[in-house]
Amino acid sequence: MQLTRLNIERVRNLQAVALQELQPFNIFYGQNGSGKTSILEAIHLLATGRSFRTHIPKRYIQHHAEHAVIFAQSPQERIGMQKFASGEQLIKVNGDSIASQSQLAKLLPLQLIDPQSTDIIDQGSKPRRQLLDWLMFHVEPEFYFAWQYYSRALKQRNSLLKSRRNLSLADLEPWNKMLSEYGEILHSQRVAMIEQWQQFFQQDVRQLLPNLEITLEYQAGFHIEQGLMQDLIQQHTKDIDRRYTEYGPHRADLCLKIAGDALRSDAAHVLSRGQKKLLIMALKLSQIAMLHAANKETVVLLDDLTAELDFAAQQRLIERLSQLGSQVFMTTLDQSSVLKHVHDLSISFQLFHVVHGQVSLAAP
Repeated sequence: MQLTRLNIERVRNLQAVALQELQPFNIFYGQNGSGKTSILEAIHLLATGRSFRTHIPKRYIQHHAEHAVIFAQSPQERIGMQKFASGEQLIKVNGDSIASQSQLAKLLPLQLIDPQSTDIIDQGSKPRRQLLDWLMFHVEPEFYFAWQYYSRALKQRNSLLKSRRNLSLADLEPWNKMLSEYGEILHSQRVAMIEQWQQFFQQDVRQLLPNLEITLEYQAGFHIEQGLMQDLIQQHTKDIDRRYTEYGPHRADLCLKIAGDALRSDAAHVLSRGQKKLLIMALKLSQIAMLHAANKETVVLLDDLTAELDFAAQQRLIERLSQLGSQVFMTTLDQSSVLKHVHDLSISFQLFHVVHGQVSLAAP
């Protein structure tokens, strides 16, 4: 879905922004605090229902305003969201209300590439698992169904573990069966997806980190040789003591391993900060490439491009996104460098100047 029009109302300091005739690349420049990143935040809200800067709606909805509105249009679709300070939201597609954010996410696959963040590599397993599940959601049609049923069963099992201390295996049996059934399905789906992803990932790693051999390795979150059901049974007493479910796909991890020594080191322990940024780019670009191969276009948010990447890395990233057919919304303090890239690569673009929450077209 390529956006041709975007309207934003009452998101941070953006009182009323109307952008038209959007291009494959849309560049927003201005001083820090002008509202550049808030434009990306609004697009992220529309596609995912959440901000990448805060989980509290009152922090991105303008002070004293009851709600924010984001509306976007493509040649085929009209989508809109009203986000309330209470956390509630109203979503419409082509004028019809829809109940699920997932329906909107399917229409608008979105990737945030933030060169400043290395959380995916440096933090715990959750951001890496979320990265994998984003790909699953958009490429594997049966994933969301299995994930929903597994998540419901996990929530119910954990609620029961917290509420009672004298639970028998019989008390947990219905949830154990459901967790085991859908957990095994999720595991199989993830393994198959990583096998496909690995091929795309290696292409981008060779481009961005040619001197390193890095592979994706999946840890299931349970002992696959005996199966999830056996783990749930054997860990029964410990789960009661812990008051939560220890084993299952919700504890899975996507490990990034560097070849070259017997230990196969974790990337987090070996790579420099600059190499980690390039690795994150390789992960996300390879996901975009997988969607592109499946005839799905991705909207990419690229925040503060020139602040963390050198000139050559900037150009490689912009060129790759252009090759993949992505529509890009990027912010920068240094528009001259970005303009040189898009001119050199003959990319269609639109340039916007952002000043105190006001956005205007600028001369290229």
